[in-house]
Amino acid sequence: MRTLQLNILGVNIQAHCPNSFAYDLLHGCYSAFVNPELSPPHLNYEIHARGASSFDICLHQEAPIVCENDYELMYFFEKSITVEMQKIRTDLLFLHGGALEYQGRCCLFTAPSGSGKSTTTWAALHHGFNYMSDELAPIIPGTNMVACYPHALCLKTPPPPPYDLPPGTLKTAHTLHVPAEKLPCKTLLEPVPLAAVFFVRYDPTAAAPQVRPVTTAESGARLYSNALNLLCHSRYGLDVVIAAASRSRGFELITNNLAASCDLVKQTMSRA
Repeated sequence: MRTLQLNILGVNIQAHCPNSFAYDLLHGCYSAFVNPELSPPHLNYEIHARGASSFDICLHQEAPIVCENDYELMYFFEKSITVEMQKIRTDLLFLHGGALEYQGRCCLFTAPSGSGKSTTTWAALHHGFNYMSDELAPIIPGTNMVACYPHALCLKTPPPPPYDLPPGTLKTAHTLHVPAEKLPCKTLLEPVPLAAVFFVRYDPTAAAPQVRPVTTAESGARLYSNALNLLCHSRYGLDVVIAAASRSRGFELITNNLAASCDLVKQTMSRA
């Protein structure tokens, strides 16, 4: 049994792993959060092997979550952490989206699953952007700051050249995970002020990538639909979302050519 100790957004997490396979997988995906000297954990997970590649996850001795393979182990562990952190860090507004830093400011990429958000995020890391998150963007209300959540960048399919994945990429049955230390950029841990939000839409038929400004009202409505813990905030989160939309610029990003899309985002960030 090996114990993984993490500190994520001030939440202390322990995961007791039954073997090196489970430990190495979780350690690789959460390497940016590893802290071997933690105070008593807020969340205590017990992971038990059920077979050669299947596991049970138990949180605080509750009913176990059955994971049939390594993909489900990662999926359910991540899901549990995301839900439990929202219960503990009720001061934060959690948005579903990628967060990148460029010249001291943060831009968010939000999109439904399959819209190219993570692939665009991965490409942008090769073009002068630094990594904050590819999945969860916690807004600090009243400050216009975005906290960092740099777990391993997750892709469902290999990206096109020249954005090949590095050695050390973790592979599960259905996903690819690039640990923070394998990324081609800096990984940030401190909050960054929000400057722009890009609502990503992949369109292979478009002649070229395009950016269309959206109004504050449209940006706020789209952000609201991507918020996870609205009930933790007054007025169902409306004030926090409206403030974030008002203090940043909103854009629709139609992407196909990754290099051209990243250049367009950089130009837009410079003007935002």
